[in-house]
Amino acid sequence: MKHLEVSKVFQTVSTGDRQFTARKVRSIHFNGLLDPLIGFDHFELTTDVFGPHPHAGMSAVSYLFEDSGHYRNLDSSGTDIVITPGSLMWTWAGRGIVHTEFPMPEGARVHGIQLFVNAAASRKQELPQALFIDSRDIPVVSRDGATVKVVTGHTEAASNPTETPDRLTFLDITIETGQSFRHELPTGWTATIYLMSGKAVFANDHKSWTIATGQVLAAGRSDRPETLLLTAVSDTRIILLSGKPLGEPIFSAGAMAMGSQEELGKAISDFEEGRMGFIRIEGDIRTIVLAT
Repeated sequence: MKHLEVSKVFQTVSTGDRQFTARKVRSIHFNGLLDPLIGFDHFELTTDVFGPHPHAGMSAVSYLFEDSGHYRNLDSSGTDIVITPGSLMWTWAGRGIVHTEFPMPEGARVHGIQLFVNAAASRKQELPQALFIDSRDIPVVSRDGATVKVVTGHTEAASNPTETPDRLTFLDITIETGQSFRHELPTGWTATIYLMSGKAVFANDHKSWTIATGQVLAAGRSDRPETLLLTAVSDTRIILLSGKPLGEPIFSAGAMAMGSQEELGKAISDFEEGRMGFIRIEGDIRTIVLAT
């Protein structure tokens, strides 16, 4: 029997300036237990920090918290949408896309989390796609001192019926002091626990770990379903992310994550030569030029 593997507790550090701050988490710190996540950023920004930039072979998934300003999303497949507080934008890059997000209006404080999710090697040459999930379409369930927003996927309490480009369970959980939340982890899946605020005990059926604000724990690779229990030591807000690991090598440059060095080279040249399309900026006007 292969028991649940659990990573060391990773302490994030908030870095940046008035225009952009982030707590950054990357897979290198978790011995493969973050897979299929490449990483994520819990961020705040007030300006167009990154400008138009390429993605390939992965997804950029932006979720805004309720206290956020509006965040406009453009990409070279033709997407132009404003991400509203409590909503999610999933940009699945496939073989390549040029993407940008920025506050609306300029100077508004945007507060959210952006996930970087690997795509299976067999799908990295597919056409890109984009999915918006409005906050009104995200199920919210409260029970016994715990409230869960099922942003994508499902948990015991509720399911989000929206079909996403890759299977991923994304839960935004608040737990009152002394209360608990239980999640059933499918066989072989990984789970990443990020403490946005508060202090909690994470446990399975034979061990427990204490985690606090800004800390991350990842677990997975069990050969049976696992019951994960989160108990709040103080009022707590937790992001729980869970998916089936791919176990595939990644050849990366910036926000491009391909299955081979040759694929990566092609993605870089596609971007540099304009085949991914681009976003033209002239003063305050941004114009999408579609991919060829």
